[in-house]
Amino acid sequence: MNKVVIVGAGTMGSGIGYVTARAGYQTNLYDPFPKVLEKARAYHKKLIDRAVEKGQLTLDETHAYWACVVYTDDLPAALHGADLVIESVPEKLELKKEVFQQIEQLAPPGAILSTNTSSLPVTELAGVVGNPGRVVGTHFFNPAPVMKLVEIIVGLNTNQETVDEVVEFVKSIAKEAVIVKDLPGFVTTRVGLMLISEAIFAYQEGAADKDDLDKAMKLGYNLPMGPLALADLVGLDVVLHILDALFENYKDSRYRAPILLRRMVQAGKLGRKTGKGFYIYE
Repeated sequence: MNKVVIVGAGTMGSGIGYVTARAGYQTNLYDPFPKVLEKARAYHKKLIDRAVEKGQLTLDETHAYWACVVYTDDLPAALHGADLVIESVPEKLELKKEVFQQIEQLAPPGAILSTNTSSLPVTELAGVVGNPGRVVGTHFFNPAPVMKLVEIIVGLNTNQETVDEVVEFVKSIAKEAVIVKDLPGFVTTRVGLMLISEAIFAYQEGAADKDDLDKAMKLGYNLPMGPLALADLVGLDVVLHILDALFENYKDSRYRAPILLRRMVQAGKLGRKTGKGFYIYE
């Protein structure tokens, strides 16, 4: 495996692209919007400059990095010769299906096709391509350059060779893989969202103020940040969307969204991205 193509250069796509280029893979970062590509390039430059300042990268290694990464809005050119394609467009099933159909037409027949999704069904996505055995889920975590985990989601038709190759790829970029079944929410999203949801319910019911609630969870469970602060980081609209999707799939009341969360989203208080959520951000 030599060439990796990232389809979608937003927050997650640009982060994944940085990781693969740092690992020495020829990385093509595709996005149809030049401004998104410019933002991704600026983000990469910031990360590289910071690594140089900290003595983590030499000048030669910096040159090697920039030789590995290509930013392009030409999808056919980007996919030419690809060994692994990582789709990283927004979490909308129909959009991802459309992108997968485009990728299949343009990528080499032996390329592995993966989706960076936190909740959407890999098996259903694989159903739109001719060879679903080469389709797998690769759930990276934000920020991708920092977070070590990659959740590998095995669809009903994903073949073992695909899984084995992706596990080796994850190791080669200094990440750690866990293999999970293609169930709604997989493992990390399903369990993590329950923590966030229950914290919002507790806050909604007045169990504690937000600072004490987050402090209790950080100190009591050794979490890097409290669940309300995490919800703000993820985006309250994203949290609501995933909870609604889990409820729709499982028809289980434990996945119901807190009314406070729904009202905050309706009011445009989405967390860090809008400057207001459970906390205020300057």
